[in-house]
Amino acid sequence: MEVMDLDTFIEFDPLKAKGSIDNEVAINAVKRELRNILDSYVGWYDPFCELIQNALDSVEERLALEGDTFAPRLRIIIDLKENSVIVSDNGTGLSKDKYEQFLAPSFSFKSGRTRGHKGVGATYLAYGFNYIQIATKTDDFIAVGKMINARRWLDDENPAGNPKVQPDRSGPADMGFPEFDKGVSVCLKFDGMTHPGDIGWLNAKTAQQWHKILSIKTGLGAFCDNPKINVEIVVRSATGTDSITKDGIQYLWPHTVVSKSRRFRDVEEKANELFKKKGRGFRLPSSMTNLDALYDTWRFNELKDIISLDNGEHAIGEKYSPIVYFCYVYSAKVWPNFNQNLGIRQTAPVLKSGIQIAANNMPQGEMYQVPLERYTGRQNQVHCLVHFENCKSDLGRKGFQKEIVDFCSLVARKLLEQRFQKLRFTLRPVTGTVNDIGREAKIDEWREEMKKHEQEHPLRIINEHFFIPTKRVSIASEPTREQDVIALFNQLIAGGVIRGIRILSTNERFTYDGMYRVVIEKPTELHLYDRYKNPLGVLEEYIAKHPTLISEPKILEYKYSLDALIEDINNGDKNSNDISLVVVWDAGVDYVNNYHITSLLDEDNLSVRQYHGITHVMTNLSSGQKEMDLIILSELIDHLNDPSSSIIAQKKKYEE
Repeated sequence: MEVMDLDTFIEFDPLKAKGSIDNEVAINAVKRELRNILDSYVGWYDPFCELIQNALDSVEERLALEGDTFAPRLRIIIDLKENSVIVSDNGTGLSKDKYEQFLAPSFSFKSGRTRGHKGVGATYLAYGFNYIQIATKTDDFIAVGKMINARRWLDDENPAGNPKVQPDRSGPADMGFPEFDKGVSVCLKFDGMTHPGDIGWLNAKTAQQWHKILSIKTGLGAFCDNPKINVEIVVRSATGTDSITKDGIQYLWPHTVVSKSRRFRDVEEKANELFKKKGRGFRLPSSMTNLDALYDTWRFNELKDIISLDNGEHAIGEKYSPIVYFCYVYSAKVWPNFNQNLGIRQTAPVLKSGIQIAANNMPQGEMYQVPLERYTGRQNQVHCLVHFENCKSDLGRKGFQKEIVDFCSLVARKLLEQRFQKLRFTLRPVTGTVNDIGREAKIDEWREEMKKHEQEHPLRIINEHFFIPTKRVSIASEPTREQDVIALFNQLIAGGVIRGIRILSTNERFTYDGMYRVVIEKPTELHLYDRYKNPLGVLEEYIAKHPTLISEPKILEYKYSLDALIEDINNGDKNSNDISLVVVWDAGVDYVNNYHITSLLDEDNLSVRQYHGITHVMTNLSSGQKEMDLIILSELIDHLNDPSSSIIAQKKKYEE
């Protein structure tokens, strides 16, 4: 292994580059500046971001100078045993003057075209940690120095002296760095005073895991890829050493982590072509249906032609030349599934829904939620990355100017509402035809358990003095939450308002809320429809076919608003194929995107009611198939109190 022939240098205080700080007042002023810088770095991945962006800037600067004769390299060493990270590059290296100045606040030798040029990143690395080693190699200067306990010094009200960079004759922590002809190698160690404190907390133990993580969270995730940069990642752990080498840097695009995805404009073009030829009954080729993801990327000159923008938004687009990547996945479960398969700590997801802003060819800052005005819940299926030119985040990594954030939010919302939602039918349905055998097995097991319990432990109260109608409910006010809905529904059953349902179970340990049976019992006239005496009954012709009926156990869901169930279905938390009946107080508004509700309180639709008490039926707009029965309690009560007005309201709400 090659040994570096080190130049000698005298230990130095990086803060001297700011001028004289020999008195207490000056030292305290610099400390305040340093604390402000450190306070602006709040992300778990910030040290990785800073180290990697500095290395990338250096190799790209050298690549610009030397052209194709230069082969840029990065080596990233994650040492879980030593709780340290090393990033080495074969870029331009640091001259002696730069070496002694670059750790000081507000000193930067970079141009505006690089990833970092504010002059605070290196200061954060130097004073935010208690161990940093910097090795540099140029044509005329080779050195290895270290600074220790800088973070302790910053927190100490009465320190003995300023921390200094001292020569480190032990050589670079990356023992392979001497093989580089030029470059810089930086080693950081973490401890209880730093953030992060323990890099093993993430539970990422392989090079492949770290490559995916860093390709989402750091400059390795380049918006505009650079295939020329060779990246080696080495992970050292208690079980051994793992490594991976990749050619090129590029963001881990969400559409690449699913099985089947297509570019939005290709699908839209094909759909328009087929519509012109065949009309509304066209069928897309199978390669463009049942997709896991729709995605696309637009430059601003394309973007302004496909969504509506006002003058202010046009001005931002012209100034910053944004490029927008948008990915719309079939289910919000894509994100937790990716993170779970990645094998890292589940409370620290790296790929998720939202808006990620990028500048200087790298993602920066935390994600923002897409602020939808319609299609609520769909924002959890969106991953939008917006890259800006000539734009930078605030000090450290806190975020971007409000006008930038607002622009991104508006673009993401309009892309979903004005463009992607029109092709949502091409996405694989969450309630798709592929059966979840494990889920169905659990439901079957639950169903059999309830049938056995019903048989072995029947509940009977036989007394002629009870359950005499009092002509009022004992609940004093309208429901405000799901528990109120459950209480009111059960009282309506007990009071004989709803007669076609027998409750078997309420459940706290499974996905769904409860189980019931449909019943038609003698005397059957109690189930017959009468506009005034029994408005929730069924037609006589149905009773004739089923004079008595006790169905198999069916699944029941309670919600305050139907919107909450729609969101659960869209997120993949619940499967509409499993649910037979939903009891809600309010119909909400989200059903209109994918479902139609037929009101059974409207006398024209009475033939659709199959058992006593059902107020509505919800069908799928795409397939035309029935999804589930509904009891919308607020509309049921309005109907009982004033049937004539209710019928008019129902027709207006659900038919016009």
